[in-house]
Amino acid sequence: MRKLLLVGATMSIAAAAACGGSRAPAGPPPPPFYRPAVALRDVRVAGLGITGGSLDVVLNVWNPNDYGLQSPRVAYRIMTGDVKLGSGVHDSDIFIDGRDSALVSFPVRFTYLSIGRAGREMLEMGTIDYRVLGDIDVDTPYGRFRFPYDRTGRFASLTAMRIPR
Repeated sequence: MRKLLLVGATMSIAAAAACGGSRAPAGPPPPPFYRPAVALRDVRVAGLGITGGSLDVVLNVWNPNDYGLQSPRVAYRIMTGDVKLGSGVHDSDIFIDGRDSALVSFPVRFTYLSIGRAGREMLEMGTIDYRVLGDIDVDTPYGRFRFPYDRTGRFASLTAMRIPR
């Protein structure tokens, strides 16, 4: 009889523990995450050397959310046609307020060997089309989110901007 009571009490305690007590209170769900809009603001030649050079790439990131985004991590590839000029990851410590935008800039290093055909096109035509693509990770009050971006533009060298006489 004691064994029966002991088994019954153990089962009651186990059932009570399984049904409640350890559940977190239900709160409101976090607001939705709306993907920020990324625009290519500028690509500039920052420097040229014997073996290559560097570009400064500037992206404008618009935050459509009601809360701020911080610490963007930009993974990028810079392409001209099917030629990769450079790639990498850039960590930033900026904060983008809710419903506001901020500029995220990062350097891209390249070698003359890597640009090959794009360099010849630049010398012959004075312009080249380029593409900046990758992913941006941002911290929010509700966790870290990642979203892709893909933008194109046309770079004109100084020789292409000559004023006709």
